[in-house]
Amino acid sequence: MEEILIIDDSKQICSMLAEYVLPELGYASTIAHTGRQGLNRLRQRIPDLILLDLQLPDISGLDLLRMIAQEGYDVPVILMTAHGSEAIAVEAFRLGARNYLIKPFSETEAQAAIDRALRERRLKREKELLTRNLRQRVQELTVLYSIGKSVSSLLDLEELLVRIVEAGVYITRAEEGFLLLRDPNANELYLRAAKNLGEQRAQKLRMPIDDSLAGQVIRTGKPIRLDKAGAGAQLKVITGFLVRAILQVPLMVGNQVIGVLAVDNQQSERTFSENDQYLLSALADYAAIAIENARLYQKVKQSEARYRDLFDNANDLIFTLDRQLNIRSINKVGPTITGYAGDDLIGRPLRTVLFEDAWAPVERLLSKVLRGETTPPFELQLRRYDEETVVLEVSARLIQDGDRAEAIHCIARDLTERRRLEEQLIRSEKLSAIGQLVAGVAHEVNNPLTSISGYTQLMLRDTSLSPGIREDLQHINTQAERAARIVQNLLMFAREHKPQRTLVDINQVLQSTLTLRAYQLRVDNITIVTDFAPNLPQTVADPHQLQQVFLNLINNAHQAMTERGGKGTLTLRTSVEPCVGEGNREERCIRIAVSDTGVGISPRNLSRIFDPFFTTKPVGQGTGLGLSICFGIIQEHHGRLWAESEVGVGTTMYVELPLTHDYDIVLDAPDEPSSTVVDEETNAEETNHGAAILVVDDEEAVRALLARLLTDLGHRPTTVASGEAAFEIIAQRSFDLILTDIKMPGMTGFELYQHIRQRDPHLAQRIIFITGDTITASTQARLAQTGNPYLAKPFAIERLEALVNACLASQSAGQLPAS
Repeated sequence: MEEILIIDDSKQICSMLAEYVLPELGYASTIAHTGRQGLNRLRQRIPDLILLDLQLPDISGLDLLRMIAQEGYDVPVILMTAHGSEAIAVEAFRLGARNYLIKPFSETEAQAAIDRALRERRLKREKELLTRNLRQRVQELTVLYSIGKSVSSLLDLEELLVRIVEAGVYITRAEEGFLLLRDPNANELYLRAAKNLGEQRAQKLRMPIDDSLAGQVIRTGKPIRLDKAGAGAQLKVITGFLVRAILQVPLMVGNQVIGVLAVDNQQSERTFSENDQYLLSALADYAAIAIENARLYQKVKQSEARYRDLFDNANDLIFTLDRQLNIRSINKVGPTITGYAGDDLIGRPLRTVLFEDAWAPVERLLSKVLRGETTPPFELQLRRYDEETVVLEVSARLIQDGDRAEAIHCIARDLTERRRLEEQLIRSEKLSAIGQLVAGVAHEVNNPLTSISGYTQLMLRDTSLSPGIREDLQHINTQAERAARIVQNLLMFAREHKPQRTLVDINQVLQSTLTLRAYQLRVDNITIVTDFAPNLPQTVADPHQLQQVFLNLINNAHQAMTERGGKGTLTLRTSVEPCVGEGNREERCIRIAVSDTGVGISPRNLSRIFDPFFTTKPVGQGTGLGLSICFGIIQEHHGRLWAESEVGVGTTMYVELPLTHDYDIVLDAPDEPSSTVVDEETNAEETNHGAAILVVDDEEAVRALLARLLTDLGHRPTTVASGEAAFEIIAQRSFDLILTDIKMPGMTGFELYQHIRQRDPHLAQRIIFITGDTITASTQARLAQTGNPYLAKPFAIERLEALVNACLASQSAGQLPAS
């Protein structure tokens, strides 16, 4: 029953509360008429609640509240007063009062205040009880967790089993504990580890399996939990070993019982609970695992000599680290991979052979290993003695070394060459994908460009146009031609081609490369300054490879300025400079400078920017191959590539190319091969006007444009949207000439050519191919194979007219334009 202390000098109020109100509510009461009397009662017996009058004969209720708080009593107090004020109430609550009753108060008011205060106290007690139980449970589970870690980290069986017995005594609060193992040869159990058992009893602790409590656990595989109260007498472990309570659980490996883990109380009357049995059973599982591990460890020790031989002569790098992550041992591969002498590596901190920016994640992973956590294989970038980078795949685990000290055992495989090949393969696949994407986009873009350019040219042929409209149309046509050049530059960049050397204009290559990035540079507020030397001499080089170099340098400059933020200036310069050639001969060379106002390159990185796979870009934004490939290209041209930089100011990349060198020059084919070159001044009277011409194109706008153009030229065009439709109409009618797109859904232009060739070889010779893709190797090869002329989208009306007239004229003469 809960007890309430009433401290009030009013006997009437004390009598009412003690005799009527509190008994009806089921509470006991104690009365004190003065403050000091109430404090003494509190010291003798702590009540569940105090009803305290504010005005007492000796001390005030507020002073008594202070004294209760100072002495550390945690008892809820309800203050009672007939002369209350807001200030007094605030002070009372500050001193710890839970409620406030104004006299006179009714039984209902008193009951409500008392119930509320006691309900809060009950909840607080329940919370404290739950907290204590939770803490005890956490403590028990922490011990179990520690034992689990011991199983995975300790290989000394003696130490491990002693620790398990000590933990069993601790978590069950037992007086003694011991661990017995089964001797299969003698059908007995013998002591393996003990706690507080005493040397004399420990030496005699060997018992038969057929006639003992522990033997019953072995036979049944089930725990035993007994006490004196339940058995009616003390329990016998063996003769001379009596206890008041005992708990024994089996040690099981698989389905086999190999021993018993036991705790007992010899003096204490405390019995063991189901929770004690659960915890001890968990410890027994750990002990069984430890014993099995010890047996495996014996096998491992037998193979130690063989392991040492493998350690020293393995092809992979094998090393161990101490808890401070210093290299403790390393096999013979170590000096080869690291470039350090073997003796220099022993005792060296691992971080000294890694790059600084690679150390933090490695340290975190190794710290997890030291804590006994399992980590998957991870990559480690090792810095060789010569500052080269070596990429290793490391598997690490915690081991117990020969002197029982913990160590991290690492096996590392050299992935440097594999990573290099993977990066090259990824880059090759990316370039191939870009080439295919660009070719497809170019085809799609060239079709609308053909319509825009064609209709604009048609309108410009109208002599009645006003000057303003003519000027507007010329602007449209100029921009269409500009778009066509951009598409052509993209195709040239994406084209796969064999390296070829020809006379090139460096200024023109730089300008065409800049066109590819002009828009993005402009929207990022980067000003482009070009300072090209006039009358710059041509040099022998591969224009496509040089474009790749220049584009890479411009991209790097763009990114450097973007990282710095705000506006930037990209400056491109060309000049002719004296240089030292082979044999220290003085020569002249072309120098190209690409300067930016970006973040700059640190001196440490400046010497490494041309190393393969070196990059300062975030993961996923750079392969580290760009500048190394550029360096190789310029070297193949017998030139030089270097950088000058200042952090926070900017970087200038310099390219020097020799003006003269002995190469087998292969001149580039013109934008439209010689097979399409015709005399554009062919007299209209010498050509066959009014020819029947079949136009085949899946784009309706292109078909309509060609029909319009051919009609204006005096011909009779017929249009179809597919190769299949063209083949059908050819069977019904005859045509003087066929204009067909190459890439179409279903039957392509080349497939249509093959079908016509099988049916009418002469008509097949009168096919003009129209295409938006003249750059890809497959298209070029097929065009060369047919020997037929082609027209590249977008085209000029004059070009179409000249080619049609030439083909019709050749037909009259019995031949096609020269292929």
